[in-house]
Amino acid sequence: MDKTVEMEMKLTIARRDLKKLLASELITATMIKGSLAKQELLTTYYDTASYKLTESGMAYRIRRNGKKYEATVKTEQASGGGLSARREFNMPLKKDSPTVSGFTELGLETDLEELLAGEELQKLFTVEVKREIRLLQVTPETVLEMAIDQGKINAGKQKEKIDEVELEIKAGTKADLLDFTAQIAAKIPIFIEPRSKFARGLHLLGNGEEHEIPKGRLKIDRGGMVQDELSKLLEYYGDRILKLQNRLITDKNVLVQADKLLLPQFKHLQALLALIKPLLAEGEYDKIRKLLAEPAGTLDVLFRYKRLLMQWQLLHGTAGSTILQRPQLAEKLTEEIENILAEVAKQLEQGVYSHCIFKLLAWTEQSLWQNSYYVEVEQLAGCRVEDWYNMLKELDIKGEKIDEAQAKSILRVCEAIYYARRSLKIDRLSKTAWKDIKELYQRIQVLVYDVYSSKCLLNCIKGNNSRALYRDSGLLIGWRLQSMQSANTKALKAYGRVVEALKK
Repeated sequence: MDKTVEMEMKLTIARRDLKKLLASELITATMIKGSLAKQELLTTYYDTASYKLTESGMAYRIRRNGKKYEATVKTEQASGGGLSARREFNMPLKKDSPTVSGFTELGLETDLEELLAGEELQKLFTVEVKREIRLLQVTPETVLEMAIDQGKINAGKQKEKIDEVELEIKAGTKADLLDFTAQIAAKIPIFIEPRSKFARGLHLLGNGEEHEIPKGRLKIDRGGMVQDELSKLLEYYGDRILKLQNRLITDKNVLVQADKLLLPQFKHLQALLALIKPLLAEGEYDKIRKLLAEPAGTLDVLFRYKRLLMQWQLLHGTAGSTILQRPQLAEKLTEEIENILAEVAKQLEQGVYSHCIFKLLAWTEQSLWQNSYYVEVEQLAGCRVEDWYNMLKELDIKGEKIDEAQAKSILRVCEAIYYARRSLKIDRLSKTAWKDIKELYQRIQVLVYDVYSSKCLLNCIKGNNSRALYRDSGLLIGWRLQSMQSANTKALKAYGRVVEALKK
């Protein structure tokens, strides 16, 4: 790794959990003897009045550590999955005064004097931190610096608390850093801090944007090698889940949308996993799919109950309040949804999502997919579309009905094609074929979730003695079954069009 590159993981950990972590064998057994150090750091960030450095993707700071001063220039970062990688150029100073000379000799490509063109550097804000450092020998090859920072950012009258843990690679590999982070996540709840101290200070000044989850999709090279490009996508969707997790924890009003926000991200990961399945060693696909199943499964149940409630509200509106006087079923379904949301909140707070994603990212970095450096993304995607087409064709659906087992099989295949196609464009799928796949996916969801799947409803009313509740549940099941023929007809037509389109 380039010696000027700083690669680190920035985490937030509750103090009680941090205390537990520091006492655990994970830290005590890996800590290098004599490496514990405590520092009091005062860091001042600078830029011109027109923010020339910031606009050029750089941050300039002077840090005081005891009686020593050091100037640092950091370049724009690449980040994902809680991990950031930046080039960093450090130069000792005799006094607390910014200078722009000498960084070119250290390897910085930009001539700062030329960039600033005579504009003076001005103080932006300061960061005061008490830092506790440990060096950890996590593998024979990798040493990590664990820095526990507690302090504050001072930006004029604005202040913000700092309470974070950084894991920085001093020697070794990104894979070992991710694996160690996954081990921490297995012991205590951890959450990413996606913002640097510089970004947080700029935000306090009103010159930086609040960290947002990126919109749109990540563009990859479809002519590139499979493991290089698809690893980027796995990291991208993992990063989105970690950031959404932070949002759901801090805003309970957003938690009710957990299935809407998080489930599609897991489906993207599952589809990418299905895409690369032929390249994985025996057992690896099942291992990673099982890893994703716990959080994704809870979100799927939440999604199903919400659909049941929506159906009941539609039926209630159609039948009218004269027939259905008391909304007992709506109340019961709402209660069940609230229970599932409580379970989602518990999983979030316990770090289930963090553990899942860091394990996935560590596996992505460590595993070697068979022939992955000889196969291009587009080649693999084309082959997998052929495989999925054969799966649909082998169902050999005849007559006027798709049974429940067939519907679930179609749903799995459609989901893989749909989310894989949304992650990366597949030339093998024409616009017409893609349109037909989307329609089939929509139709088969109705059949699976709104016609066949009544287990959630039966579980919801199990053990209840209310006749009205059983009556209303029976009405809803009857209403669902009544729509079976129409849903089957639409799904069969869509299935036929997809099979024909994929033949071409």
